[in-house]
Amino acid sequence: MKPTLLVLAAGLGSRYGGLKQLDELGPNGEIIMDYSIKDALKAGFESVVLIVQEAMIPILHERYVVQLKWPISFVIQDKFIESNHVVYENSKPWGTAHALWCARNEIKGNFLLINADDFYGQNSFVLAFNHLVQYKNPCAVVFPILKTLSENGTVNRAEIHIENGFLKDSIEREKISKTNEGVFYPNPNGENIQLSEDTLVSMNMWGFTTEIFDFLENDLVDFIQKWQQNTKLEYQLPNVVTAMIEKGIYQITVLTTDEKWIGITYQDDKQKAKVQLEELHNLGVYSNPLWKH
Repeated sequence: MKPTLLVLAAGLGSRYGGLKQLDELGPNGEIIMDYSIKDALKAGFESVVLIVQEAMIPILHERYVVQLKWPISFVIQDKFIESNHVVYENSKPWGTAHALWCARNEIKGNFLLINADDFYGQNSFVLAFNHLVQYKNPCAVVFPILKTLSENGTVNRAEIHIENGFLKDSIEREKISKTNEGVFYPNPNGENIQLSEDTLVSMNMWGFTTEIFDFLENDLVDFIQKWQQNTKLEYQLPNVVTAMIEKGIYQITVLTTDEKWIGITYQDDKQKAKVQLEELHNLGVYSNPLWKH
């Protein structure tokens, strides 16, 4: 069975101020998710599952299923979690680990999880596909931090540490910025800590096996107990991955991509992203329009 592509597309884009996963950034009205799906299918992925808000389904169904005939199905990330026969409701999505949990019945084998609003590049999907079909363990496709920063404000990134080729841990660094002196983030005391320019970061491109769903089923109960004490908590994937590594369930191979990352954290990032994508079309990396055979 060939791997599946699983796309996290239900985010609210609070810092950005809108549903950036639906912003048309390509020269022919392409959205970033179009490129990722096209790249994944070209690499060999057999099917695609989109985790979305319910209101997005008619738009995306028309785009992908009706017009393009792409092998896509949809999962809704709702605001309810049932644990021990009790239903809990949140005012916003529960987080990336919960989004993954919502797709448990749609995924039958190895799969690649990505964000809808990050452009990863063709070779990143090839790296992930080749690993998922050749090996039985998960993988993380990572980027050098300098490729992932915004000129228009700070960003949060998961700094990753590697031991013998495997992921040791990932640490969320908040409010990262680049100055003439280097790349920095503030520690809890407000002091600026410098990051090496060859620091590797995760942009949420994970090749997983279905064991993660077994772990989530039990871990979700523990999360709900913590959430009842602090309802601002989110059930986030990096925490789950770290816990699975610490418990010896997962040994995750780290694959560093040579691709350019393109993304939009702020409205002012849009113009640069448009220029970068148009350049890829002009170079012949992508056809005009993208979905032209």
